[in-house]
Parts: sequence; structure tokens; C-alpha cells
Amino acid sequence: MIRVFTLQLKRLRRRPFLVLSFFGLTVVFIMFMGGSQPGGSQQADIAVYPAQGEETGAWPELLGESERFTITELTQAEAEEAIRSGDRTIAVELSESNYRILTGVENELYPLIDSYVRQVFSEELRLREAEASGVGREDLEAALENPVLQTDTSYEAGGEGDFLYDPQLQVLFGMTLFFVMYTILFSLMNTASEKRAGTWDRLIISPLRKWQVYAGHMLYCWLIGVVQILIVFFLFDVAFGYPLAAQAGPLLLITGVYVFAVVAFGMLLIGLVRTPQQLQAAIPISATAMAMLGGAFWPAEIVSNVIVSSLKFAVPVYYAIDALKEMAIQGAGAADVLWNISVLLAFGVLLMGAGINLMERRS
Repeated sequence: MIRVFTLQLKRLRRRPFLVLSFFGLTVVFIMFMGGSQPGGSQQADIAVYPAQGEETGAWPELLGESERFTITELTQAEAEEAIRSGDRTIAVELSESNYRILTGVENELYPLIDSYVRQVFSEELRLREAEASGVGREDLEAALENPVLQTDTSYEAGGEGDFLYDPQLQVLFGMTLFFVMYTILFSLMNTASEKRAGTWDRLIISPLRKWQVYAGHMLYCWLIGVVQILIVFFLFDVAFGYPLAAQAGPLLLITGVYVFAVVAFGMLLIGLVRTPQQLQAAIPISATAMAMLGGAFWPAEIVSNVIVSSLKFAVPVYYAIDALKEMAIQGAGAADVLWNISVLLAFGVLLMGAGINLMERRS
């Protein structure tokens, strides 16, 4: 096993371009897409307009208090025309005690803006109710800032309509897990080439045991996948200030089992295809499909189609991103994401068994 593993490392040292190129693409895509996300280095602009027959009142000023958003006031006709022409994707209609979001297409800005506007409305309406009952606004705000009873509340994910979302982390996790699939699967091209050239058969009949040959190849692909993910996470956490507050142990654990599942999927692809050219064509199709279904490009929860949404449970990417979000946003530990880890391990074992079985039959 060690000999096969060191052979792959020597190949990497002679030809590092493949691994370095996908690492570079990961960094570039995260920097480009993460910087354009609300909550990133740029502010999100929210267009607001008054409901018919009403005025916006103090709502634009209250909504503009956040550093993450800027507010642009429009008329109803201007907002509808901007949505219709595609100049804007979202506008908020404001009334005295309610709001309505006007959108032309589904996008990941919707849950973020809806959550923020709902929070502002809830707090302000609560203050107005207190004022109506005879409590002064200043006294109430002071009491809210210095409560007598301190409570420790936590957010429980999984409620209907609720999901964990942070724009920067969505891009970081999604692009990292997406491109590492390319790194791993294309690294397994050596195995497909050896099968085609007959080198694999010579390795099988050598003094090395069969499991050692398999383990050497898989350990190499697993290692470069884990190292790539951890370097990207460390880089954006330390150098770019992304809010990656996950504990090191659970982060390493979920990274390891996800990469194991991807390596196992690669072995299944090798068992299914007959030539390296077929594998080269299958990799981008399968990797992109899994990333789209699993929520690497956008939150999987915003997909409204029931059939497409249910397919996310059939790909490892979904469980990895879900676990990473829980660890980074909620501070969850390994025990809290044990279900995700178990599913990824099951994916890995089943796909690995099927892949090796197919390879043995074709041998």
C-alpha cells in the first residue's frame, strides 16, 4: 500500500498542475462570488416602495440602520418596471404595519431580505404596542438593552420555511466541495489509464495484495482532497475573515468522510466506464449534477420543485454542506452532525463496494 501511495505522490510532484489548477479555481471563484454576496464585502441594495394609497413612513429609515443593506426608495410603478425589466430582482412594498416582497425570479437574496425585514417589522411593531399601552419608548428600549433576566436562546434548524444561511459560507462551502470533486475524480484518471494499459493487471498479480493496491490509490486521492479543503478553509478563515467558527475536530471529521464518499463515487465511475475518455466525459457531468442537487451553487432549500428537491438526499454534497453550515453557524459539534456523518460513511461504503465489484468483474 505504501509503495503504491508513494508512487502517486511522485507522480504528483512531477505533474502538480492538475491539483494546483483546481485549488486556484476554488480560490478565484470564492473570492469573486463571495465578494458579490450580501454579507460579503459589498452591501445589498433593497428597493422599497409604498403600498397603494399609503406612505412608507419611517420604515426606510429603520431598514437602513443595518450596515449590510442600503435602501433605495422608488414608486410602485418604478419598482414594478425594474422587476419586469430585470434591473432588480427584489423590491419590498411597505404599508403601515405590514410588508410584501415583489420578486420576478427565485434567488438566494429572498430569504435573507425577508428575514431582515421581518425582524425590523416585528421589533418596531412590538415597540408601538408597548407605547399604546402607556409605556414610554425610551424606557422600553433601555429595558430591552439591559434586561433583568438574561436568557440563552438557540436556533433550531429544520422548521418549515427556516434554514441556515450565510452568503459567504454558502459560497465557501459550495465551491470548495464542488472543485474538490474535480481534483479527486481527475486524480483517479491514473487508475483508469492503468486499467486500460494493463498496468493495473500487473499490479494485481504482483507480490502486493489486492487490497493494498486499492488502498494505495484511494489513500492518495483521499489525502489530496482533505488537504485541499482544509487549506481553502484555513485561507479564507484567517486571511479573508470569513466567519468559519467551526471546531477543528468536527470540521476535520466531516471533511474526511465527505472526501471518502467522493473517492468511493470515483471508484464506482471507474467500474462503470470502459476507457479513460469515457471517464473524462462522465466526471464534469456527474460532479456538476451532484453540486446543483446538493446545494453547492445555491441553498438547496430554495428549490420549490418537489422532485428536484427530494433528489438532494441522494447526493453526498448535501449532507456535507448541511453539516458544515450547522458547525459554522450554530457551533454544532460532532454529536450534532452524527446523522450527516453516518450517511456519508454509508455512501462511501456502498459506492466503494459497488465500484470495486464492477472493477473485479471486468478484470
